[in-house]
Amino acid sequence: MNDTWEKLYDTVRTKEFQSIQDNLAKSSDLAIITVDYKGRPLTAHSECSSFCEKIRTIPEYAKLCEKCDSHGGLEAARSKEPFIYLCHANVIDVAVPIMVNDMYLGGIMAGQIRLDPSESEVEIEQIYRPSDLEGLFTDNPMLKADYDELPLVSFHKIEATAKILQTICKYMVQNPGEKLLDELTSSVEGFNHFEKRNNLTNEELLKPAIHYISEHYSEKIRLKQLAHVCNVSESYFSRLFPKNYGKNVTQYINDIRINKAKLLLSNQEMTVNYIARVCGYDDSSYFIKCFKKSNGVTPQEYRKAIGQ
Repeated sequence: MNDTWEKLYDTVRTKEFQSIQDNLAKSSDLAIITVDYKGRPLTAHSECSSFCEKIRTIPEYAKLCEKCDSHGGLEAARSKEPFIYLCHANVIDVAVPIMVNDMYLGGIMAGQIRLDPSESEVEIEQIYRPSDLEGLFTDNPMLKADYDELPLVSFHKIEATAKILQTICKYMVQNPGEKLLDELTSSVEGFNHFEKRNNLTNEELLKPAIHYISEHYSEKIRLKQLAHVCNVSESYFSRLFPKNYGKNVTQYINDIRINKAKLLLSNQEMTVNYIARVCGYDDSSYFIKCFKKSNGVTPQEYRKAIGQ
């Protein structure tokens, strides 16, 4: 364990690692710092915001900042996963643990951002009671200006950065030294590729899923598959899809299947049971129920009507 920690310490103290951290911070709009298990900095702070620097100079708020950092790190260590949370100042932070044999060696702390207002429905845990920011801002108008300057970032981008940081932490303990630096460079390049994808419109981003549904509507389609072909997380896909299409993905798939069924019902030789299976319904009674809900008539009644 001591040998692992010494190699880890040597790695993150290098100029190369600091440069990688700096570049990732610039790419993601998140401030980033790597700390040991006691919260002591191992790297310089990359892209630290003016707001957070100033609020930490106020003793009562600085204590809350430390408590938030401590709680965030411990929660990440407990779950062994990145922990995204709101601090007492309504700023989003991310704690990513560095773990070896279930022992918490330290972590990469990122954040100092605000959630894009268009995603106000996203629920993020606030681990400490919000500070009286209105009163603080009234007394410190420059601090309010600094708060308003904090980057607005989509939850998708926050999740993507958290995953990259998690990968970095895993490589830290598995591949310390020069190999780690090579892998981290690849990770940052991969994130820059993601940034280009992130500039796509919602419709362009979801296009692979729409194509997948049109090709596989007769099969069982899982949310995980659709998110994967779009190269986004399941949670982000679930939020984005209804925003763009006015219905959730299950409803969309069902509509596609029902429309396909309506076309097939014109063929009098195909049984309803066969059409149900071809359109992705294992249970013909469920297919009939969905069809009637969508069209007001059963498949047989629809077939009779179009045959007249």
